[in-house]
Amino acid sequence: MHEQELAVTAVRPDALDWLTADSGPTERETHWQQTHGDDALAAWLAGFAPTHMYFGSEFCEHLLPSARTLRQALARAASRGLRFALLTPIASPDVLARLESLLPLLPDGAEVIVNDWGVAQLVAARFPALTPVAGRVMCRMVKDPRLTAEWSHQCGHGLDSPALQAVLRRLRIERVEIDAPLFADADTLGRVPWLQGVHLPYFSIAKGRMCRPGSLSIDGPERFAVGRRCRKECLSLAATTSRSGAEDDWPTVQVGNTIFGRQSAAMLDALKAAVRQGFVKRLVVAGEAL
Repeated sequence: MHEQELAVTAVRPDALDWLTADSGPTERETHWQQTHGDDALAAWLAGFAPTHMYFGSEFCEHLLPSARTLRQALARAASRGLRFALLTPIASPDVLARLESLLPLLPDGAEVIVNDWGVAQLVAARFPALTPVAGRVMCRMVKDPRLTAEWSHQCGHGLDSPALQAVLRRLRIERVEIDAPLFADADTLGRVPWLQGVHLPYFSIAKGRMCRPGSLSIDGPERFAVGRRCRKECLSLAATTSRSGAEDDWPTVQVGNTIFGRQSAAMLDALKAAVRQGFVKRLVVAGEAL
């Protein structure tokens, strides 16, 4: 039986300051309940000691850390005995240039969660000591909360394509991460090739470049335009979303440029079953509330 890994995601280096050498199940349960407001989820997660720190963002280039911030995160991870992974977003030329200076700061063997083919190529070609992992943005599942169960067969991950697997191997990618499918059971997760980790308790629905909270203070035609100066409003502002006259099975929230859904009890039960059966090596849990 493999060691059950638990990765905690963070955008700010101090997000894991609650985790100390004395942190046990009781402290972990308290933290997860305060962070995600779910007693059952907190009780389950408390049984797993964190093993990895995931730092950065999969969804916004403005949250790619500076060299100074990355060093702070690396120091915090090392002081807590956590293995380190850098989360990276869909990349502009500026992001690729910044990664050229950030990636040499990572220790050998550190993972880079890639969500962009250009970033994957950069890691594969220039940084052989690092381990690229395909992030959940690379997995093009349909996760629209308006869907009903009869659409479940159209929500596939596509990772069993031989052509795609050949591309991933060429880029030295041998592990992938996903959001839990809306209608998954344990067997569904057990059939995902190269499955490394599953994210919880949120799943990403859609992303763009327009940042809703960052545009609220702007008037005129530039209000929802891209390219404005980022003040990281998404770290303190979020917007719940709804459809008039309809209630979806998965509550949704927009954070920055991305819409997220909250996993249902059925999705969490399927994930728990997949963990018990050894299908999911790593749980990737949001370390900060949305």
